[in-house]
Amino acid sequence: MSESSDTSAIDEKKKEESNSSDKGDYLKNIGSFMTSVVVMFIAITVYYTGSGLVLYACKLAQSNILPTDIHCSPYTDLKPDIQPIKTNIFTTGGDSPLSMKLSFPYNEYNSKNYIIDMFREYKNEPKSNFLANYFISMIESVIHFNYSIFNKILDMLNGLPEFLLVIFGPAIAAFMTTIIFILDHVYLIYLWFAQMGWFFKTNSNDTGTGNPKWEDVTFVSPFNYWCAIGLVILFAILFFFALPVISILAAFSISWCIFSCIMYKAEMGDKIISALPIIKDTFKYYKTLIMSILSFFVIVSAFSKLGTLPGIFSILTLALIYFGIISIDLFNSSGKNNLSPVVSDNQAKKTCSFKEPPKEKHGLLYGLLFGQKGGNITKEIKAIGKKLSRN
Repeated sequence: MSESSDTSAIDEKKKEESNSSDKGDYLKNIGSFMTSVVVMFIAITVYYTGSGLVLYACKLAQSNILPTDIHCSPYTDLKPDIQPIKTNIFTTGGDSPLSMKLSFPYNEYNSKNYIIDMFREYKNEPKSNFLANYFISMIESVIHFNYSIFNKILDMLNGLPEFLLVIFGPAIAAFMTTIIFILDHVYLIYLWFAQMGWFFKTNSNDTGTGNPKWEDVTFVSPFNYWCAIGLVILFAILFFFALPVISILAAFSISWCIFSCIMYKAEMGDKIISALPIIKDTFKYYKTLIMSILSFFVIVSAFSKLGTLPGIFSILTLALIYFGIISIDLFNSSGKNNLSPVVSDNQAKKTCSFKEPPKEKHGLLYGLLFGQKGGNITKEIKAIGKKLSRN
């Protein structure tokens, strides 16, 4: 009798422990499910925020106001002539598509660029230094390179159907940015050596006013000339230790280009707007698409974390919401306002009335070291050989 009672007590205790364990596992699964839903919600919010930014940047590229001409403002004081255009955004389908209109005026605000403006102002200072200009020329060239690539690729993406940009835009932009970041390293390595011509220049303006007056360093000033040669050797050696610096410069350049692109101001419906209203409207007009994707991942998570029955229940619940049986405005996108017939997606024309300055005449050794426009080291060596044979 005692043994039977003990066995029953043990079985009951095991059953309680099993129930407690099952309850604990179920609560743990619910917690894991809720965590995954929150993570998915944040991830999708971030991703489609990127979609809004990509849409905004594509319209910016079509407007062609990014600083892609090294001879024009903000790199110089020469203002470009940019055709003002309207761009399509949040387009409707059908045989007669309509769209809302977005434009980027080339005004005082949009023509400014804090970093490039700062570089331009320093280059025009009377006490501008050749070494500072060496580094400025590298950073400025990479920034110009990035703006040019962004402008070209984003304008190409602008020709895609808008819903494809919303779905795949952030992924394409991330891939594109990675490739450009790698190219920036290669370009900076080239510029590290190509811009060493600045070591053979000196600013002869000692008045403290006006623009700098750059003159070539020649044998006439042997000390300065051999200092320039020394700097070439020094920086050639430093290059092998400067790869982390090159990575920092590449990261800074591409980050500034991306940040400045989303800081441009646009006109929409007679209002000056930033990128934020476009992000908001992306969620507003593409709510059905975004919520459908989020719902899909929630259902998958319900099956994997909670089991078959809760997964089926989540499908039924979402179906009731979608067909309006449960009155929750979860899948209905808002109507678009201020629609008008679509306009051309062609990029705005930009011209810059820059005239090439007269070619500078350099010494023979300068030409041998750095080359001249229209010539190369081989030609210079042949010219020297002819002169020696005549003598």
